[in-house]
Amino acid sequence: MIRMSSSGGGGYVAGGFQRTMDRALIDDLSRPDAYPLPARRIETLQTHISRLFFAGSRVYKLKKDVELGFLDFTTLERRRHFCEEEVRLNQRLAPDVYLGVVPVTREEGGRHRIGGSGTVVEWAVEMRRLPSGRMLDVLLAAGEIDNGHLDQLARLLVGFHAAARSDAEVAAYGTPAAIAVNLEENFAQTEPFTQGSEPILSPALHGHLAARGRAFLAESNELLERRVREGRVREGHGDLHAGNICFEDDAIRIYDCIEFSDRFRCSDVACELAFLAMDLDLAGFSAFGQFLIRRYAELAEDPDLAALIGPYKEYRAIVRAKVACFAAAGGELPAASAADKRLEAMRYFHLAAEYSLGRPLVLMCGLPASGKSWIAKRVARALDAALYASDVRRRSVVGAGGPVQAAAWGAGAYSAECRALTYDSLLQSTRTALGAGRGVVVDATFGRRAQRAPFVALAQEQNVPCLIVRACADEATIRARMEERSHDPHAVSQADLAVYERAREAFEAPDEVPTCVEVWPDEPIEAVVAAIVEARL
Repeated sequence: MIRMSSSGGGGYVAGGFQRTMDRALIDDLSRPDAYPLPARRIETLQTHISRLFFAGSRVYKLKKDVELGFLDFTTLERRRHFCEEEVRLNQRLAPDVYLGVVPVTREEGGRHRIGGSGTVVEWAVEMRRLPSGRMLDVLLAAGEIDNGHLDQLARLLVGFHAAARSDAEVAAYGTPAAIAVNLEENFAQTEPFTQGSEPILSPALHGHLAARGRAFLAESNELLERRVREGRVREGHGDLHAGNICFEDDAIRIYDCIEFSDRFRCSDVACELAFLAMDLDLAGFSAFGQFLIRRYAELAEDPDLAALIGPYKEYRAIVRAKVACFAAAGGELPAASAADKRLEAMRYFHLAAEYSLGRPLVLMCGLPASGKSWIAKRVARALDAALYASDVRRRSVVGAGGPVQAAAWGAGAYSAECRALTYDSLLQSTRTALGAGRGVVVDATFGRRAQRAPFVALAQEQNVPCLIVRACADEATIRARMEERSHDPHAVSQADLAVYERAREAFEAPDEVPTCVEVWPDEPIEAVVAAIVEARL
């Protein structure tokens, strides 16, 4: 349960409809004998607009019978048309991946097949199956990406955009009037998700994001018009995120572009690049995103690019949040998957807000084994903030090495002198990071007002909001965690049960800061970040 104290005071689908894909069709295409090439087993994946079947070396993508306002797949002929468009457009960046459009047929016995001789009931895009382990998001998580890879990607994108369509019809999508249509559609389609018993975002956050988008248009009108005249609006990819980029040995393939909407695919190149930069931010690789933008700007001789990336990142994060909202509310996903999509939407909304809310100072406080370090790491990542932890800093202060040894309260690592040195070191690091423009999360017990006071004063001096997030847990949970930690030779904390009990006796409630968020076990980190965002609106 989240509690925030402050002294300062199925489903909706985008104005359209959605019909469930025929169950017999799904069941039949989940059988290996429904395919022309050998496949031992069939894997399936669905989005809010498509269903994919992975069969051996091939992937077959069917479009759902949906109408979502911004797309209409409600007739067989329209689904065939957009399958053909998907192949045509994706062959620009993945020519040997998109192989063609094939019929899905119902045979005499009633069974469905890919490429059969019976009655055509659907159409599918046929693709070469790409190696999942070579996707950019996977490689990033594995630590196998460096600036050299991003340089290759920047060069590919500069060449792609230079050759892409840029006629008057395309250019019209980059005008302030056209951008306003997209922004207002986002605000209208996400507003219902502020309502109900379990809203995904608050009316205040929705209002903040809408105000930011409208202010961007008002302030950038002249620049946007100039970029239209300079030819910076291109028929791009439209869905450029790390999961759609594959680094194979011989080349980079970028797939799954938007085929169903010219206005979503055609945009200022800054908007396209901002999508990938935003995606890298969310994954915790903002430095790679910054490098990509700088390198692209250099290669494309685009000095105004950087000025537009921030606002366009906000816009792109809201689009991704909206898509996750639709998936959560669509009624086709199992309850657990729908819940995951709700959390995904929250993460994107929070990221959009972070681009404008400015850096905070978050004091992550709590007793030993309360879960504060686990929470602190995830909050710092969500805020793209520096993280400084007392358990780590204490070891450097006392010069500890080798296996962690428990220390009695008031002695060794928990002596008054060591605690003072640790907090002073954390304070100096916080001062440096805030001065450099970064947000900071400080992970420490912060059990006394005197320990918190210098950090609160620093926040006031730097004119940044200071919030306290307090990790809470019941006694049984604390004891169980202490027991588990005592058997872990790699545990960073030296606190044992005796230290916990003394810290609990000495703890002074953090009621001197206007906003304190209390976090209890099993609370999704998205709810914690939501409270931090709401406190700063």
